[in-house]
Amino acid sequence: MNIEQINELWAADCGIDRNKLTEETLRSANLHQKYLELLMQCKSKLIKLSSDYLELKELKTRYYNGELTQEELQEHNLKQYQGLKPLKSTMGEKLDGDSDIIKLKLKIQYMENMQYQLESIMQQIKGRDWSIRNHIEYIKFVAGT
Repeated sequence: MNIEQINELWAADCGIDRNKLTEETLRSANLHQKYLELLMQCKSKLIKLSSDYLELKELKTRYYNGELTQEELQEHNLKQYQGLKPLKSTMGEKLDGDSDIIKLKLKIQYMENMQYQLESIMQQIKGRDWSIRNHIEYIKFVAGT
């Protein structure tokens, strides 16, 4: 699932049918369950990506320091690093410029954006009952009761 698909799902789910307020109140629990499940899947993927990032960072640090064995180089489809061994003070810059690390950071940022999106949807779902209650009070007011 991606951000665009979640947007499409929420666009279909977010409306409140003013003629069926009782059903809409009951539907809030189903929406909560649906989007909570998506949020938990997103958080699980984010945890996995964060773990992968730490492993890749450690691997690339060893790579740039020339500490990988031939077997490890072959396993990760890397060629022996031919540059100068970076100083500790410049290793961060070297890692920040590594294309594999950049790709993984972009995936992490995308998942963080998705998590934010799903958390925002969950806040809206929590507020649905309040909106429905306010609409019912408005109907009572207009009816004069």
